[in-house]
Formats: sequence, structure tokens, C-alpha cells
Amino acid sequence: MTDPTTDRTSEAFHPPGRDLESAVERVELLETQVQALGRAMRALLQGLEDIPDQEPDPERVGRAARLAHELLLAQGL
Repeated sequence: MTDPTTDRTSEAFHPPGRDLESAVERVELLETQVQALGRAMRALLQGLEDIPDQEPDPERVGRAARLAHELLLAQGL
């Protein structure tokens, strides 16, 4: 039988100060951040996209980059 005070296996799964609730909160935060990054990437890609039936807009890329930056700032990234 092992001494529970020397058993480090449980500490590997639940380090001090890292309970299950905080892990759930961290995962939710990461999901929100990944979604924000996805929206920013979509805005950039749309700004770089050539639209065949429209005249090229030299300011389009700048507007897309500004929008992507604003989306990231809104999420605190």
C-alpha cells in the first residue's frame, strides 16, 4: 500500500491551484480566443480576395486589416 502523502500521480492530474472549475474556465477562454482569431483571419482573407466582377480596391486590404485588428482588440488579444 502506498503512502498518500508521497503519491504524486494525483498531483500530475490536479496540480495545486488548478481545480476542475478553473480548467473549464480556461478551456472556455481558449475557445473564445480561437473563435476571435478565426473571425480575424476571415476578415483578412476577405480583404485579400480578388472579386472578378469588381474593380480592384487599393484600400480594401487596409480596411480588412483594420477590421481584423479591431476584432482581436475587442477580445483582448
